[in-house]
Amino acid sequence: MKKILLAMLAIISMVALVACGENKGSADAKVVKYCLEQNPPQLDPQITTDETSGIVLGHIFEGLTIIGKDGKALPGVAETWTNEGNTWTFKLRKDAKWHNGDPVVAGDFAAAWERALKPTTASEYAFIMYSIKGAQEYNEGKTTDFTTVGVKAVDDTTLVVELKEPVTYFDSLVAFFTFLPQNQKFYEEHKDAYATSSEEVMGNGPYKMASWDFENKIVLEKSDTYWNKDNTKIDTIEMPIIVDYAAALKAYQNDELDWTVLPNDEITKFKDSPELAPMQEARVIYMLLNHKFKLFSNEKVRRAVAMSIDRQTLVDKIKSGAGAVAEGLVPNIIPGKAGFFRDEFPQSAYGLSYNPEEAKKLFAEGLKELGMTLESIPEITILTKNDDTSVKESQFYQEQLKVNLGLNIKIEPVTFQIRLQRQTAKDYELMLAGWGADYNDPMTFLDMWMTKSGQNNTNWGSPAYDKLITDAKAENDPAKRMDMLGNAEKILMDEAVIVPTFYRMKMALKKPHIEGVVINPFSPVVSFNFADIKK
Repeated sequence: MKKILLAMLAIISMVALVACGENKGSADAKVVKYCLEQNPPQLDPQITTDETSGIVLGHIFEGLTIIGKDGKALPGVAETWTNEGNTWTFKLRKDAKWHNGDPVVAGDFAAAWERALKPTTASEYAFIMYSIKGAQEYNEGKTTDFTTVGVKAVDDTTLVVELKEPVTYFDSLVAFFTFLPQNQKFYEEHKDAYATSSEEVMGNGPYKMASWDFENKIVLEKSDTYWNKDNTKIDTIEMPIIVDYAAALKAYQNDELDWTVLPNDEITKFKDSPELAPMQEARVIYMLLNHKFKLFSNEKVRRAVAMSIDRQTLVDKIKSGAGAVAEGLVPNIIPGKAGFFRDEFPQSAYGLSYNPEEAKKLFAEGLKELGMTLESIPEITILTKNDDTSVKESQFYQEQLKVNLGLNIKIEPVTFQIRLQRQTAKDYELMLAGWGADYNDPMTFLDMWMTKSGQNNTNWGSPAYDKLITDAKAENDPAKRMDMLGNAEKILMDEAVIVPTFYRMKMALKKPHIEGVVINPFSPVVSFNFADIKK
């Protein structure tokens, strides 16, 4: 299993992105033009929830560890670390500095983690720290003294973390953006506007923020204070923000971009191009259903919705073969006991395959239980991002639900930032959403649906589900732990809490002049920190 995963990741990481541009300051400067698919809502590591922000943060910040091309944790600010029982000790390198020249110290991590866990911060990702002793109690306001949390800056170069449960992948977990440090003095000076503009961001990574022209472009420049600057080869990363995939493709063809994701309807045109680059992702796309909306409070109705979607046609026709059918939550490249989780817990067992006749039957039964008729159903809107790909996917779901259940669905395209706000506020009936792995374990897809998780925006909760996830986090036996996670996913799918539709794979075009770019199925997805331009 390990060899298979490493081989897969190695193939993915060999994807070469981008060509060079010309820096205004030097004809010899190495410049990369990488297209962002939307504007980052903000760049506060302790608040961020989205993939785009994570990509930018992965260049301007550095955590205790970083993720290398094989998906494993490598030294970052932490030069070494040890794990004794549930106690992890990270020894920070003395030459780690912030972009203003301040030293990066253990207290910068403790302060950032404390802010992430403070109830007033309302970080949706606070739950990712719950494996730390006392973290959940502090985040839920049951304790107010951060010294009860298992995080201690012993001195400037020693951070000790005590866990309440075994987390064998904790060294990879701390590479995730919620665990990034903050320059406390800078934060105090800027906190009302912290991380909302280029002037309000203070990083410690290979690149510093030169400019952030909202909805237009982000420019990153190589940091001269980064401890490993001599091995940072790219001088400037230009990140134009282009929501329209067709417009991005045109820019790529005009050599205004070095990398872009292909629109689904263009994939077949480039199937023989040497610049075509498949990007395997550990990401599932699904429909969120708001369980407080009367229609979707009924399990039979939700299962009917799930069985009304012809996922194979979606993958073949709408996605042009870029992806795989999803009838379960956990993607097909995430490991399980000895192989892949998806093979060990077959999604076919959930009975959510395309079956329009059974869907009609369940839908009629559900309406009867609700005391509703098709005519009495209030207007249903599917909330989606305002890019062509998301709108086309939503149109497919709209048609499927009309043909198979008689439902009239209105599509409401909104900006990425508004969609996130509406999702957090649970202000929707149906929503097109997705989730990518933060680390290489099924837990990254499953603990987010616990009742009090900030990522569970469905208005659904289950004590049985919560117990399985809690018990799995405390379980030392790997096989028993996976069984618990498999049983938890079964609850989600049996009750059709959400409707998974496909496991995403992006198809990109890339110029062949860059080497060493890390493409990872896990967060952060793309990193130029190890890249160079071929001569």
